[in-house]
Amino acid sequence: MKNKLLLLLFAVHFISGCTTQTSNLKGEKINENTEWTHTWIVNTNDTLKPKVLLIGDSHVERYYPVVARNLGDSVSCSKFTSSKSLGDPVFIKQLESVLMINEFDIIAFNNGLHGADYNIEQYAGYIPVVYNLLKENAKRSVIWVNTTAIREKNNIEAFADRNKQIIERNSFLKEFTKKNNITLIDFYAATANEPEYYTNDGIHFNNEGVAKEATLLTERVFQILRKEH
Repeated sequence: MKNKLLLLLFAVHFISGCTTQTSNLKGEKINENTEWTHTWIVNTNDTLKPKVLLIGDSHVERYYPVVARNLGDSVSCSKFTSSKSLGDPVFIKQLESVLMINEFDIIAFNNGLHGADYNIEQYAGYIPVVYNLLKENAKRSVIWVNTTAIREKNNIEAFADRNKQIIERNSFLKEFTKKNNITLIDFYAATANEPEYYTNDGIHFNNEGVAKEATLLTERVFQILRKEH
């Protein structure tokens, strides 16, 4: 375990010291049985309203319209969602393609439920890579959101075995964000002990859970926007 930790720390240190030429990164590509992406960028030509981009997976798909509604017409809220995970070099290229032609004031990033076959070295090694990319393209702030717990399918009172992986991923993310003074919203702590937020698949949230996520994120976005004025 000690050697594993030392190897990971070396990988993170090495990658964080690299330039942001992320398109040159190579790594193992592990596809899921179904792969998907959804890009929805609004008010691309509006230079007056602050622009927010939500990046993530199907959780973001579900809370995006609620966050956009909460933020109101004075903020342009867009999304980029994907089944790709940290650890997959294709995901970096996807992010680059979205960010290179759009500008955003705040970028909120939430990734961790997918890519179960990527080990912790592969997943955590890409955290600083993604952060550097987001930081370059967020004019005001980067918000990182950690990953929600996974419960057993059709038995949501119990945590699934894979939840151990989620805890491990969140642990490395917490250390990185703390060290680099990055805003972290702890979705895990806010929802892990609330099985009533879950649908029967043990992964996705019902309307109550989605509203909780949206509220936490909306509040943080408004805090940043108020601070800048």
